[in-house]
Amino acid sequence: MDVRLEQLEKNKVRLEVEVEKDKVNAAIAAAARSLSRRVKVPGFRPGRVPRPILEARLGKETIYDEALELLVPEAYSQAVEEQGLDPIDKPEVEVVKIEEDQPLVFKATVAVKPEVKLGGYKGLPVKKKKVEVTEEQVEAVLKDLQERHATFVASEEPAAPGDLVMVDFSATVDGKPFEGSHAENMPLVVGTPGYFPGLSQGLEGARKGETREVKVALPSDFRVAEAAGKEAAFSVTVKEVHKKKMAALDDEFAKDVSEFNTLAELKDSIRQRLTEVAERRVREDMENQAVRAAVAAAEVEVPDVLVARRAHTLLHNFAHELQHRGLTLEKYCEIKATTPEKVEEDFRPAALEQVKTELVLDAVAKAENLTVKAEKLEEALDAMAAGQKEPEKLKARWAGDGTRAALERSLRREEAVTFLVDQAQVTEVEAPQEAPGGPAAPEAAAEAGAAGVGD
Repeated sequence: MDVRLEQLEKNKVRLEVEVEKDKVNAAIAAAARSLSRRVKVPGFRPGRVPRPILEARLGKETIYDEALELLVPEAYSQAVEEQGLDPIDKPEVEVVKIEEDQPLVFKATVAVKPEVKLGGYKGLPVKKKKVEVTEEQVEAVLKDLQERHATFVASEEPAAPGDLVMVDFSATVDGKPFEGSHAENMPLVVGTPGYFPGLSQGLEGARKGETREVKVALPSDFRVAEAAGKEAAFSVTVKEVHKKKMAALDDEFAKDVSEFNTLAELKDSIRQRLTEVAERRVREDMENQAVRAAVAAAEVEVPDVLVARRAHTLLHNFAHELQHRGLTLEKYCEIKATTPEKVEEDFRPAALEQVKTELVLDAVAKAENLTVKAEKLEEALDAMAAGQKEPEKLKARWAGDGTRAALERSLRREEAVTFLVDQAQVTEVEAPQEAPGGPAAPEAAAEAGAAGVGD
């Protein structure tokens, strides 16, 4: 087989492929046999139709078209591999000539992965925030645990913020009930947003048996479209009021909520987990800095087909997230007065950045000959297949449908990120002090749970 490569504009190439006449003749003969089995000709059994009669009935072009379906995909794949190309789209194929006892000549025009001109990617300046866990942060996690293990005791006192109330309610919008506007024995924590933000706040000071009228402004993305963005009138009857009772922070509390015997041991565990969470966040921040710098220094013309494909994926993921919130993409677009096409277009900047980042990381991995260890790939595949039916069959299927290759590319990019950070010029800086009840507290409490702290 003979292959000639022509570089076109941007990231497109044209392959001119010539396939030997012996292979062409074999493919035409195979095509004729296949058609002979499928075409009904009076007086002949399937598979026994002579070639001249078949040609007279169908025409040579039909046989040749069938032969092309056998020849072109295989020859194209072989040509792509020989030329070391990485196509990113389906090829446009033009058959120049096919004839028996003659070589097949066809041209394939295809978009390929663009060349990335890496800038400086070693010794990138990266700031590393110092990790310091304060006693206030430890106390905040303890407070979170204390809150999570609080009990509620029935009370005749008025409801206050943090109290649990059991209520019956009915609501209307524009004088009409709507989906989910009636409930009985609904638990609400006074002062928290809840399913209807503002409803529980309107019950502060209410007593057992009291009925209150509460106005609630429903959000614009409320899942019931006809009620979204409107004011709902609630009639709420408080059936029970429960006051929160907090356990004392002592050794008994530590024994109740964890595997530790003393409060001091529990605090040490929390401090360790807070440190681990902070160090992980610092590492992620360093990785983001290094990747952004490498991408900014690189030159690459990102193909529109990749951006469009990624934007479509982001739209699909967004629609999936909306489903978890009880919304469809169509309902969301109705509420926001937009269209799926406009939402997808809004995703294009993020799609462009994601694709460019991946292209640069792939180029770094190639330049440094970074590879993924076989055992690491197998561990990742095992983790993906865990809990699934017939995991070994699933892994075998992934080997052929591109899933395994995609996972390996993802892991290779992770290796590239690690390389960028390991090669960076790191400067340690003071980190801004996180508030005691900051975002790390719940995560650290969950991390502590892995070490024996109960929920």
